Amino acid sequence: MISNYCLATDLLQIFAEAQNEDPQVRAAHAQLQAELEAIPQSRALLLPDLTLSANTATIDREFAGGGSNTQERFNSNGYSARLTQPLFRADRWFQLLSAKESSKQALAEYSNAEQDLIIRVAEAYFNILRAEDNLSSAVAAETAFRRQLDQTQERFDVGLIAITDVHEARAVYDLSRVVRITQEEERDNSFTALETLTSSRYDKINQLDKTMPITNPSPATLQEWISIALENNISLSASKHQVAAAKHEVKRQKSGHLPTLDAVASYSHAEDGGISFLGNESDIENYALELNIPIFQGGGTQSRVREAHHRLTQAKENYENQYRTIKQDIQRQHRTVNSDVLRVAARKLALKSSQSALEATEGGYEVGTRNIVDVLQVRNTLFEAQRDYYNAIYDYILDSLRLKRIAGTLSVTDLESFNQWLTLTEGTTPKTP
Repeated sequence: MISNYCLATDLLQIFAEAQNEDPQVRAAHAQLQAELEAIPQSRALLLPDLTLSANTATIDREFAGGGSNTQERFNSNGYSARLTQPLFRADRWFQLLSAKESSKQALAEYSNAEQDLIIRVAEAYFNILRAEDNLSSAVAAETAFRRQLDQTQERFDVGLIAITDVHEARAVYDLSRVVRITQEEERDNSFTALETLTSSRYDKINQLDKTMPITNPSPATLQEWISIALENNISLSASKHQVAAAKHEVKRQKSGHLPTLDAVASYSHAEDGGISFLGNESDIENYALELNIPIFQGGGTQSRVREAHHRLTQAKENYENQYRTIKQDIQRQHRTVNSDVLRVAARKLALKSSQSALEATEGGYEVGTRNIVDVLQVRNTLFEAQRDYYNAIYDYILDSLRLKRIAGTLSVTDLESFNQWLTLTEGTTPKTP
């Protein structure tokens, strides 16, 4: 349920709210707690087992004696206690070891969910700023093209230009209105993802200072990133623990062929009434070692061993696939971030060039060497260049976070490094639904 509007000052505050409110993280935490219970459950099978039982019965008896039938009703009752301590249970020991590895896998998967939350918060936050910048460009374009249309109409009214120029200017202006309306919708919709993460609406989102430094990833070499990823990637770590758990499971199933040994202590008390028992009462104490040797179980043990081997093979192949995927993903993402750095620099130059081109074209239009179509095209190119420049910056931010996500080193500190470039006074405001 979405709460009322609240003020969120920056990226870190929104992340803190998402940690408490995001359903995916809360579900992952509940799953983790459930998986961790496998350890005490497995350990319990190696600890003493104490059971108490009691019984009572009313007995009606009829028998012949002395030439007549005799009937009697009496009560029989008792209670007992049995304490069992496993001494040799190889299958239960290996089950405990498997549970510990599965718990480590669950911890890794929860850490994976936490890092995934960092990415989802960053994507939601910066996609709002991206949508806002796209809307700002669209509004500026609409305003400029409206002014261009008015100027063109004035020039036509005094006979300086043909009507075709007016039609050209109006067509571009009408198209700019469509773009602005579309961008408004995208801006308003972009807040939805953030509301899903935090269960809150926001009346201000701080904007990004575009002068932030755009630098290549550190360390610089690809091989260093590959080494870091293969050592720290959380998904790969989870797969490794899955393989270890599967190995212990194979040993557990093989233990089905081994004998079991338990120490047993028991005590029972019984009372019986009736003529024949003369109120019999008994107490029995028993101390024993119970040895069980499995001989034949219909082939079930061998089948379970084969199944465990297949599960182990599956886990190993999943690990190998994860290993190869990580190497591929880290290489691709490293190249992407390096390309983002170059793209930002190129987009910045293109923006400056587009501004210069517009000034030159407008000057030529004033003296009659350029027509209205040239002006409209160059002006549109300028707005596209500005939009592409801002988008390149947001792509760089998100791709940098994704690179560290694959490497397994992503943390809140990475959000802090970008959060310091968010302005405290300006912000974007969603339209009230």
